[in-house]
Parts: sequence; structure tokens; C-alpha cells
Amino acid sequence: MSEKMNKVTDLRSALELLQTVPGQLIETNEPVNPHAELSGVYRHVGAGGTVMRPTKLGPAMIFNNVKGHEDASVLIGLLASRERVGLMLDTKPERLGFLLNEAVKNPINPITISNDKAKAQEVVHYAEDPDFDIRKLIPAPTNTEEDAGPYITIGMCYASDSETGESDITIHRLCLQSKDEMTMYFVPGRHLEVFREKAEKSGKSLPISISIGVDPAIEVAACFEAPTTPLGFNELSVAGAIRNEAVELVQCLTIDEKAIANAEYVIEGELVPGVRVREDQNTNTGKAMPEFPGYTVLL
Repeated sequence: MSEKMNKVTDLRSALELLQTVPGQLIETNEPVNPHAELSGVYRHVGAGGTVMRPTKLGPAMIFNNVKGHEDASVLIGLLASRERVGLMLDTKPERLGFLLNEAVKNPINPITISNDKAKAQEVVHYAEDPDFDIRKLIPAPTNTEEDAGPYITIGMCYASDSETGESDITIHRLCLQSKDEMTMYFVPGRHLEVFREKAEKSGKSLPISISIGVDPAIEVAACFEAPTTPLGFNELSVAGAIRNEAVELVQCLTIDEKAIANAEYVIEGELVPGVRVREDQNTNTGKAMPEFPGYTVLL
């Protein structure tokens, strides 16, 4: 890491770095509704009000006063420009591809730290708690009126192969459905889909952790898939190579799986075998959510 740059080890240190660079991060304390308003505000700040190409390259933005979630903040647009990603990964934007190629070739495997050292477990809520409601704990926005519901769009989903014990991390679309249920969208062939299928064939649930608010290097590394990283290749080792330091994991408290130790949020749960539901079962919109190319997915 360059001596002039703040060392990035988690989301908070990444934000501290961006605060030192004009035009890369702004905050607002104005109240905002997470249902369609928050994303609407950022569309004007981060993309000039439209998804038509070319879009404006605006700053990342932190909303500190989210209605219904007064003790939480929502960050949006962190990875929305190559310049910003380059800053956080300590490389020039035009060298990002080379950096990732080098990282894949020189992986550094994650390590596990003790529970008492994990920042992600400083505050714990259990589904058995009488007032537990994940929809109140997680400030997940509903980006448009047509969305199937509130979505976690960049949760780091971590699970393991029940046969080999090999683990992997990837990003899936996650929709909050009830106080203790959420849906997870799978694209056929993704590594966690293989893990899920193996567990389901044996009639077992698949333990899974979802880490939200992590080092941007992890978010970028999690996007690798076959053939670059074949089944059994843990993409956290790519993030370790980017930072030249192993990613720290921690044993989950309620399931037999691990999670990112310094994540802002960790959700522990299980993928239940044989259960399929519509993402829009509560809203009946007939749609999922807008995808990154600018179109809306039909269910």
C-alpha cells in the first residue's frame, strides 16, 4: 500500500480514504425513505438523473438518516467508478484488470480469528428474541416502486461444499420477505448453487453467512467465477492477494459456517431444501429489481 494512502482493511477505512479525495464521497443527514426515495436521490447525485449512457460519474453517498432505521446508515455507489475502485485498491484505474489477474495467480488464503476479536459480533441479535425482525435491523432499500421488495444487493454470501469442505464467497440477490426469512436468487452454475444442490440432494439445509459492509477488495474478488476461478477456489484468497494480507474470518454463532470478521453486518442462516417462493410474494409486482445494465428483471 502506498505510504501516501490510508491502509484499507475494511469498509470504514475505505470510507476514511475516500473522504481525503475531493468528489469521491458525500454524506447527508436529511431524512430519506428507503422505499424508492433513497435510490431516487442518488440517481441524480451519482448518475446525473438517468441510466442512459453515458451516465454521470458522481460520488459515493452515505445516508445517515434513513426512516425506520435511525441507528443505521446506508452507503450507495461505492464501486460505481473505476477511479474510485482504483483508489480503494491502491492502483491506477487502467491497471485494475492487471491487478486482479496478478491476485488470482498469487492467492493468499483466509485465516480464522477468535470470536472475541471479531468486530462483526460485537452486537448480536437472535431470531428467537421476542422482538426480532430482520426488516427492522437491516436498512435494505426498495429501489423502485416496481421492486419485489427490500433488497440486499451486495451481501457477501459464504458457504461450503458438504462433500469436500471447500468454501467460496459470491454475491447473490437477496430479498427480505418476513421477520426471519429472505430469498436468495441463484444463477445456474454459480459455485454456491453447486453447494446448495449437493446439500439439497441429501435432504440437508446449507448453512450460509451473509456479510454486509466489507473491504471493497472482497466485493471485487467475490465477482470471479469459472473458468478463472474453478469450483473449489475460494475467492477470498484473491482479496487477500490484493491486500497482501489474509482476509480474517470468524466462526458463526448459530450455524456451522464462517463469516467476514470485520463486516458491518452478518446474517447467519440456512438455505432450506426443497423450498421455492416468488420474490414478489408480498408485493405482487411481477418484477424483481433493476439490474446493473439498466433494465428491470421480470419474474
